[in-house]
Amino acid sequence: MPQVTRTWLALAAIVMICASPLRAQHDHGREERGHADHATSQHRFDDVGAWEARFEDPQRDAWQLPDSVVSILVDRADLVVADIGSATGYFPVRFARELPRGLVIGADIEPEMVFYLNDRARREGLQNLVSVLAAADDPHFPRAVDLVFICNTYHHIDDRVAYFERLQQQLREGARVAIVDYRLDSRRGPAHKLSPEVVEREMQAAGFELAHSYDFLPEQYFLVFRLVERD
Repeated sequence: MPQVTRTWLALAAIVMICASPLRAQHDHGREERGHADHATSQHRFDDVGAWEARFEDPQRDAWQLPDSVVSILVDRADLVVADIGSATGYFPVRFARELPRGLVIGADIEPEMVFYLNDRARREGLQNLVSVLAAADDPHFPRAVDLVFICNTYHHIDDRVAYFERLQQQLREGARVAIVDYRLDSRRGPAHKLSPEVVEREMQAAGFELAHSYDFLPEQYFLVFRLVERD
């Protein structure tokens, strides 16, 4: 096994031991989700295969447009990318394939999802992808990152301003935070949604400024933030 792979697997093991083992909370019922959405009712993840079928449904590609999203965000081959709410790896796997000299970190508060994604990375030969166990108030990245990606999960983070203020300590210089979430008028996603204006206001309160906004996704907004430069 290459040294870089052993190093990141060791880091993942340390993080999983130290992080709070909180169980993920997911929406269900008629609401259609594509990522690890946290809500008010707890769900078991013993049957990860069933969740894989839901999260990785090929029909999702038609409205999620993952390849277009990834291509916009990958601006060099050695990025360190972290996906908060990584679940079964719908986006992390795509990022890893586009970053042959980079690293992709999946962070999820559900242990079964963490185990699943690490095993998936092994099965698919993605030595630059590792999944770690996050806490509800801290993703516990094993190293500082260039890009934080949050898809269909932002609206379930508690105390978001404080969360993203703390997150600054885990970002490299010039890092970005990309947030994809459901528009208010979308028929998909949870009943409770946040407008892009609310997201921008909260991120500004946490010390970030909007760098780019994309409107090509049929169901979602796509916002990219950077830290506000201070003198």
